[in-house]
Amino acid sequence: MNHREEALDSAWTESAANLVRPRFWLTGIAYLAAYLALNVITVRYQFEALGITLWSPDDGLTVLLLIEGVEFFPFVLAGAVLADVLVSHVQHSFYVAVLAESALSLGYVGIAVALRDVLKFSPRRSDLADVLVMLAAVPAGAILNSLIYCGVLYLAGSLPADQFISALRHFWIGDAVGIIAVLAAATAVFSVSSKTRWVWRKDDTLNWSVFIVSSCLVFAFIHGAPSAYAYHLFYLLFLPTIWIGMRAGYVGVAIALLATQTAFFMAASHIGFNADDFDQFQILMLVLSITGLILGAAVTEREHAHQKLREQQAELVRISAHATAGALGMLLAHELSQPLSTVATYAVAARRMLQSGAGPEPVIDALSKAEAEAQRTREVLERIRDLVSVGRLQPRPLSLVDAALKIRALCVEGANARGVDIVVESVHPIPLVVGDLIGIEQVLNNIVGNAVDAAAERRDARGRVLVRVIDRDGWAIVQVDDNGPGVAPEMAESLFQAYQTSKPRGMGLGLTLSRRIVQQHGGRIWWQPIAPEGTRFVVELNLNGPDGDAA
Repeated sequence: MNHREEALDSAWTESAANLVRPRFWLTGIAYLAAYLALNVITVRYQFEALGITLWSPDDGLTVLLLIEGVEFFPFVLAGAVLADVLVSHVQHSFYVAVLAESALSLGYVGIAVALRDVLKFSPRRSDLADVLVMLAAVPAGAILNSLIYCGVLYLAGSLPADQFISALRHFWIGDAVGIIAVLAAATAVFSVSSKTRWVWRKDDTLNWSVFIVSSCLVFAFIHGAPSAYAYHLFYLLFLPTIWIGMRAGYVGVAIALLATQTAFFMAASHIGFNADDFDQFQILMLVLSITGLILGAAVTEREHAHQKLREQQAELVRISAHATAGALGMLLAHELSQPLSTVATYAVAARRMLQSGAGPEPVIDALSKAEAEAQRTREVLERIRDLVSVGRLQPRPLSLVDAALKIRALCVEGANARGVDIVVESVHPIPLVVGDLIGIEQVLNNIVGNAVDAAAERRDARGRVLVRVIDRDGWAIVQVDDNGPGVAPEMAESLFQAYQTSKPRGMGLGLTLSRRIVQQHGGRIWWQPIAPEGTRFVVELNLNGPDGDAA
């Protein structure tokens, strides 16, 4: 058995199981009651006592029921025959009525199956694609059904040949408008009922008030105008329909169209329009329904897209918060690893000196340096806290040369062990710079540390890092040169971005933090290659501090 046969067998089994469920019978009986009631209401414009009306919401109810399950076919056929006999009082015999309604009911089964299984339409969705499918399939299906029904009546002798086209037009208009109105209203009902809580917005009162008042005014104009002008005044109904479609979306316009069609049918009956006049109005009603539903579906789809975008933005904010927390942890690990490592180095040195019986002076010196590094670690923590929270700086006059010499003293032992020499030079006495000392030291520490790592990659153990401090036109400039292999081409464009690193255990946050600190000082930081080998990092700081005039 292939997949298609298995699917058909499964569908038949499910349909058979539904026949014994109380819900099936309750739904069928409720349908019969609603179907007959709708026939009583809409029997006003019947074509030659043939059960053909210019508005057939009962047929829309039939298609909706068959979309839920074709096993309701017996109720559909029973309702159609009862309506012909009890409500429409058709002129043909009971047997012709059964034959015509049987063929018509099978036609509705075809429309329902085509919508549900072939075109994948569902009345529980208000997507623009579903609306377009319905608006294309229903009029086409209505044409086929009108041919089926009128053809059976013609072959049975109940419909004269000269009235065939008129009956066909009559049937098609009533069927198309009725099915579209009911399916759209059903979608609106499903949409409202699917929400756990329906909130009446403040502007809903205004929107519906404008629609109701303007629609009533149009009906009043149509009622008071001569029949020759009433047809033209119908175009005014496009205005309130477009308004509610723009303001309330698909749900609003579907409800509005059903209400408009019902009100207009009652008004036309009261005014006394003949069938030909109402026929013209129903064609306009079909155009109005198509226009309003497409507009409402487009508005609803746009609102859904905006809602999805807002949800995605909220998710991005949440992810960003987690990423920020993770980056903060990595930042702390990156910035504290070196001073803590230095503290551990001095502590180990002090312990070894004590074990070897050395005098107190070198031990005290090592412990003093460890204490200074521990204090620096605390200051780094406080500065990072300020930078990642509100960005507070503590500017004061400082010497860039002294800061460079301090960083050299911290890095020189480890650099020498890796075959790298660190040199600090200044061209001439450099004026003091107004800046945050801890922040500036962090920048120099990151740049010099990276330069040492790059120079240490040389195989000849002749690595060199040159730190040069100069001033030029109100700017203090620090240049850090290394004779390493240079920046890899694939990292050249993203060197200052977070998590960009070529180090096996690097985190790629040092240069990102350095750039942020320099920018907070109103300065600039960049890099450039050195021929024939090496890299230069340049930091420019305004001598007047973060609030100084930039060049």
